Amino acid sequence: MSEWVSVLAVFWVLWLIDGAKVLSRRVFTFGPGWGLRGGFTFGRVSRPPFAPGGWRINASDVPLALGATGVCNRPAGAAGRPANGDATPQAWRWPEITEVGVAAGWIYVNGRRFCPDTGHVTGPELWAIAQATPAERGRWQAGLLARWFQSRRTAVRQRLLVGRTRVIAGLNTVVLAGAAGLTLYLAGDIAGRVPARAGERLAQVLPWVVLGLALVHATAVVLAWRVLRRLKAVGSEKRRANLFSALLLPPQALRLRALLAEGFFPVQHPLAVALAVGLPRTQAELAFNVVADLRWPVGEEEASPLERAIRVEFRAALAAKVAVELAPAGLTPEGLVVPPSADSAGSRRYCPRCRAQFVAGRTVCPQGVTLERFENPPGDRSSIAKLRQ
Repeated sequence: MSEWVSVLAVFWVLWLIDGAKVLSRRVFTFGPGWGLRGGFTFGRVSRPPFAPGGWRINASDVPLALGATGVCNRPAGAAGRPANGDATPQAWRWPEITEVGVAAGWIYVNGRRFCPDTGHVTGPELWAIAQATPAERGRWQAGLLARWFQSRRTAVRQRLLVGRTRVIAGLNTVVLAGAAGLTLYLAGDIAGRVPARAGERLAQVLPWVVLGLALVHATAVVLAWRVLRRLKAVGSEKRRANLFSALLLPPQALRLRALLAEGFFPVQHPLAVALAVGLPRTQAELAFNVVADLRWPVGEEEASPLERAIRVEFRAALAAKVAVELAPAGLTPEGLVVPPSADSAGSRRYCPRCRAQFVAGRTVCPQGVTLERFENPPGDRSSIAKLRQ
């Protein structure tokens, strides 16, 4: 009996850590949930969903800004707080770029490590933009922005994933419930707490229960393999190897829906993913972060004139795109940044970017953003607070 308890203990430990990844940079992880909507986390650890029917979509802020003048590795319109600062600030005019390469997860420009290779812009694409004419660069930028904000496509793929894996998720639930029942039976010594005859019958049934769960597990993996051919990946295809290991490692096979989601969704801006599959509160929060970063950027004082010029061009294009994308969700940039109300009688100014409040005497936020005076009387609730409910 103790051997079985040890085996189950290992099973649950593997189930807890399966799919957890420690990443080199902070990313957004959307999910988990049984339905089409979910929340998000932002950090270096991408955690798997606990429910067998849970799903997961990872998204990263765009690691660069590009405009008609050139490209820099300081992003604009970041949804993360704080935003990732992965490399030494660099800015290049397009004619100055003579080489673009990719190695070890990074894009290199002119032999210098430039920005993480997140998939928003590939190395060959960046090189093509550098070689293009000014008019062609404008079309490249518009095309990239359209590719980063495919909320409708993401939502359609999410519904497709959930629909085609409904049976698989149900089988995973059966196995998970069976494993939990076996754990309670063995760890709780149920056989010793019931009459001898009942204990003998349970002991006879136990091997058949284990065999049945093994068959359900194998059926779920086989179905996942068949569904894999219909859920075409748009990113790197690693799911086949993962499915094979899941067949041999049952704890990994309890999250087949999340496994099939890997590489199935296109690389998107985090706000686009939130608009596609996020809860209304998630949409409002990330929309405010993006709009605030576009209107009140930080670190501009230390930036070179070339970097500032590139970021100004990129912010203008991104702001126009964001305004269009927010409309179907009932959000507007102006509505998101309505001034808050004072939270105390002593509050005199607030930071429009982080919403921190200050008493008299200070005019600049620690982040370098100029503070603004309160317009609403105490007791009023800001529109952003209402949106987050």
